[in-house]
Amino acid sequence: MARAMARQWETISRYRRYWLSAFIILPACSAGLMLDQVLADRLPLWLEIPTLIIFSMLFAWISAGFWTALVGFILLMSGRTDTAPGSPELRLAEPLPQNKVAILMPIYNEEVERVAAGLQATFKSLQRAGALAHFEFFLLSDTRNPDVWLREELVWSALCESLDAFGKIHYRRRPVNNKAKSGNVADFCRRWGRAYEYMVVLDADSVMNGETLYRMLEMMEGNPQVGIIQTQPVAVNRETLYARLQQFAQHLYGPIFSAGLRFWQLGDGHYIGHNAILRTAPFTEFCALPVLPGRPPLGGPLLSHDFVEAALMARNGWEVWFVPSLSGSYEEVPPTLIDDLKRDRRWAQGNLQHLRLLAGEGLRSAHRFLFINGAMSFLAAPLWGLFLILGALGSLHWAGGGNDDTVTPFHWGSGIDPLPFWLFGVTAVLLLSPKWMAVLWVARQPGRRQQFGGLSHLILSMLIESLFSVLMAPIRMAFHSQFVIQTLMGKGVRWGAQVRGDQETSWSVALRFFGWCSALGLVLAVALYPFLGFWHFVWLVPILGGLVAAVPLGAWTSRPGLGRWARQHRLFVIPEEVIVPEELQSLDSDSVAYLPHIEGDAFVQVVVDPRFNAIHSALQRNRTGLWPRAASLCHKALEEGPQQLSNRERNILLSDRNSMLSLHRAVWSMNDRERLTAWGVESDDQDLINQAGQ
Repeated sequence: MARAMARQWETISRYRRYWLSAFIILPACSAGLMLDQVLADRLPLWLEIPTLIIFSMLFAWISAGFWTALVGFILLMSGRTDTAPGSPELRLAEPLPQNKVAILMPIYNEEVERVAAGLQATFKSLQRAGALAHFEFFLLSDTRNPDVWLREELVWSALCESLDAFGKIHYRRRPVNNKAKSGNVADFCRRWGRAYEYMVVLDADSVMNGETLYRMLEMMEGNPQVGIIQTQPVAVNRETLYARLQQFAQHLYGPIFSAGLRFWQLGDGHYIGHNAILRTAPFTEFCALPVLPGRPPLGGPLLSHDFVEAALMARNGWEVWFVPSLSGSYEEVPPTLIDDLKRDRRWAQGNLQHLRLLAGEGLRSAHRFLFINGAMSFLAAPLWGLFLILGALGSLHWAGGGNDDTVTPFHWGSGIDPLPFWLFGVTAVLLLSPKWMAVLWVARQPGRRQQFGGLSHLILSMLIESLFSVLMAPIRMAFHSQFVIQTLMGKGVRWGAQVRGDQETSWSVALRFFGWCSALGLVLAVALYPFLGFWHFVWLVPILGGLVAAVPLGAWTSRPGLGRWARQHRLFVIPEEVIVPEELQSLDSDSVAYLPHIEGDAFVQVVVDPRFNAIHSALQRNRTGLWPRAASLCHKALEEGPQQLSNRERNILLSDRNSMLSLHRAVWSMNDRERLTAWGVESDDQDLINQAGQ
């Protein structure tokens, strides 16, 4: 059906991408030829050729970002929408009553109170929008920690009771969490997908505005050829200095890049795995992820699934639209540099796996480019490192050839060569001008500039953020290079739980994590200075300085106190802090004060407490195949006490309804004071226990 429909945007996007390719390739080739004039006859071929190739690749990569930002800047400054000329905006249609939307929130060992607060905020926003009848919520748990698992169940029950939402908010925990989040969503599609025309996938820290969700539903109803609509979630709610820098950068620079990206992509958009609406039937039919041949990390299951799912949807004729104009979509960023790099480690492996899909049959060129661009986000780091090494070798070669020691990067024996100035200037423009474009766009809107703390504070914040970006770039380069090397050498990583709350990095942790990076910067500085001379060394100071400062940067930027100080002085302010959306106001701790609190051992509580035991048992099924093992563990728990059970043994008992009901009856039938104490039952409860036994 989707292929048969006329798609005017495809012709428009084809011409746009031809122009983008020309804008990327031609300047890169020109810059390479300019550099060749500098290096020709001054370096041996074994240094010259790889230097030119790597420089041209990196120049092309950064120029792609520049042209995307420039197009977005022009669109925003002109007040135009991000649609193609002659191609209407995604149409809106009133949703049919029977067309339901499932809002999925996959969770894995998360902070339960934050998950509940986010779900509640989205639920109430839909209520205020009058659209709740079309939506149902699913908490899909992959949690392995039994204490967190039991808290999830109790909080889910309390949330349903508080919101009068029984039958609207569902909870399920998978016994086996194969394929992580993508497997969790696939499990939902198999079990319940037929009952829901659409599904919205959220992260554990996602919050969405009810009117935005309803608008996404209207877009889906009005455009039957569309398979995915992706919003642009904005980062909010963090207080550490590092997170505030990331939030500010995303809010300031994000709109121009998003508008430009939409301009190039049109109906071949991307999907980032959350804060998006998907058409359930084609997603279920076509988006089963391939298992790559070979061993992990480059083979086996795909670690990053979202880009691949968008590519599979598009390959089968469904449109994927990125709509950054949809506001009211929120997420949270990692609070510290360490947490951000840990996430990057997982993304590095997943994005490198995508390169193996480039030759896949039927994939659209836009999605092949997304695979390449995603991989280049990490491959650029070792390429920059190689470029710097080749540059240092070139300088050493020049100095070792008996040339004047006063030679600088811009002096080649007989005077000043202007070409390196041009190359450096053009590269700086490509990297830094999008920041000034973003400031200019915000400055043009009086109301908008006040949401960033005022124009002067906006400019100062941008300059400070740029300084931190320069200092952190070498740290990322070092770690990303390490990630790529580890992946290529066969050292994989698993997708684990993410840190959601603000936390500080102690000096000892910063030294343990970044110490090698600072040591590398010091060693390189000491080793290179005598050979390169002062002027050559000056050009390496930003890189070496960033490496040396890795430990203090990792520690200082993790401080919430510094983030709060910056906010008090109107630095790194974001619009959602000036005018706080109602959805975000409800995320504070007071809004979840009604949630139950488990004192002590959650496993003991679920066995002893009648209400808690009933809630948990109702969510389980009888696993007759486990009963011999479960019966043995029940006996162990009753005779030796629950403290003697491992987490794995507790999970076996918790997943079997008969075991939990039997344990509950057995504990309340005990008359042994010593064994009762192990279950947290005090002597004052004896009369109640005896009455229960009678």
